[in-house]
Amino acid sequence: MVWVVWDIFTERWLARAERSLKERIDDGDRFISLWIAFNGWMRGTYGEDKDDRVLLDKVKNSSKFHNVFLSMKGREPEFSDNLLELGKYTVINMKYPNDPRKTLTCDGTFSSLMEVLYSIRCNLFHGRKDVSENEKDIQLVSLAYQILLPLFKRYLKEHPL
Repeated sequence: MVWVVWDIFTERWLARAERSLKERIDDGDRFISLWIAFNGWMRGTYGEDKDDRVLLDKVKNSSKFHNVFLSMKGREPEFSDNLLELGKYTVINMKYPNDPRKTLTCDGTFSSLMEVLYSIRCNLFHGRKDVSENEKDIQLVSLAYQILLPLFKRYLKEHPL
């Protein structure tokens, strides 16, 4: 019975992730839809009572997720290229725009990737990213989407609940 419930949740997360593929929405909407699916998975996996920071730290410390990341980084050129491209950008946590310690760069590690993706998510969710006119924001959100989607899908494929 428990496996049936988890299979239903997995299908819902995958369906939400697939919604992010629809052409009628831009990469900002795609990334938001994808993050909602990812966030739902985190809550279902690590606990509904955890805040986003705790959930993100649990993902960063997941050896299974880390191994999927390493496998993709080593074997999938498009994923690796997108990761390298993301590393060219500096992401400012707009909650603290004047604090230089809140400036992030993806250095190619899983931990830094997750921190940068989360910061992009926060800035986008809270209206501090302009995906309609700001070229840097458009590129950052697009890269975030192009990295998280295959990573999350591969994880769910390799580690079904």
